[in-house]
Amino acid sequence: MEWRMNRVVVGLCPYFSMDNVWTRPTRPLTVLAPLAGFTDSIFRQICRSYGADIVVSEMASVAALVHNPGKALERLKFVEPERPYIVQLFGAKPDQFGAAARLITDKIKPDGLDINYGCPAPKIIKEGAGAALGADLPRARQVAQAVLGNTDLPVSIKLRAQNKEISAQQLVAYLADLPLAAVTVHGRSVSGGFSGPTDPAAIAACRPYVRGVLIANGGIVDLTTAKMMLQISLADGIMIGRGALSRPWIFQEIKKQQTINLSWAELTELIRHHAQLIVAYKGEAGLIEFRKFLAWYVKGWPQAKYLREQLMQIKTLSQLEDIITSVSV
Repeated sequence: MEWRMNRVVVGLCPYFSMDNVWTRPTRPLTVLAPLAGFTDSIFRQICRSYGADIVVSEMASVAALVHNPGKALERLKFVEPERPYIVQLFGAKPDQFGAAARLITDKIKPDGLDINYGCPAPKIIKEGAGAALGADLPRARQVAQAVLGNTDLPVSIKLRAQNKEISAQQLVAYLADLPLAAVTVHGRSVSGGFSGPTDPAAIAACRPYVRGVLIANGGIVDLTTAKMMLQISLADGIMIGRGALSRPWIFQEIKKQQTINLSWAELTELIRHHAQLIVAYKGEAGLIEFRKFLAWYVKGWPQAKYLREQLMQIKTLSQLEDIITSVSV
């Protein structure tokens, strides 16, 4: 399929503006990826404090927003220090995407909306959402048009480098005439899941079809991998997910172009701060949920196995304090 880029006319959609959250002058843009079960309000605040330019919500189901809006909207609430904050939507039906876009724009008032075309989780694909949506070009376009037509917020999309027989380049080209503010391409295929090598060249192949901002995602775990991804992908910025779970300061590293190795004392201060935020929002019962973050924080440290075993048992702040102060690193 051939696409002539000179046919793209900025301003076709009344909701499109070149002045939006994605056109901030900072380069490279650094974005916290949506991660189910992790990128809640508290972790988004932490990543913003370490220099993330934009943070994205956990995936929000458009079906849930239509059928049970109260509970679904509650999960999308945020606080002002998180801005710029973007809500990512997933689902299968264009009409539900349109309704969800209107609802979130009115009730949540984030800084943008993002459409998920690449989630590889089997249960998401089974619903016809995520990667299943990205593999269906006509329906993918209908969804993008539904969202664009029901919000005055900038709209972005996220997809995978390869989705069955559909490449990221093909999908982005198919949507090239739509006023999308940003395109994020995860450099792995859908079948590659969350492991294995990424393909920055596949991201670069999308560059001619992106009139907004191009963001590269996948396999970015430190300053070295960030630099390599930016150089090869030709992207304007990078989105980081799992690489931020054990090193939320990775955003600061990229800003300063300097590797930062926290001491154990500095890491324990971060752990305390995160835990205190959890308790302030959810009470000490929230520390059970916090255990998964602790497993990431101690990854790679001496005595990590012992620490994980102990930390997976915590129920109170005092128990957490006893464990982290008992370790000499």
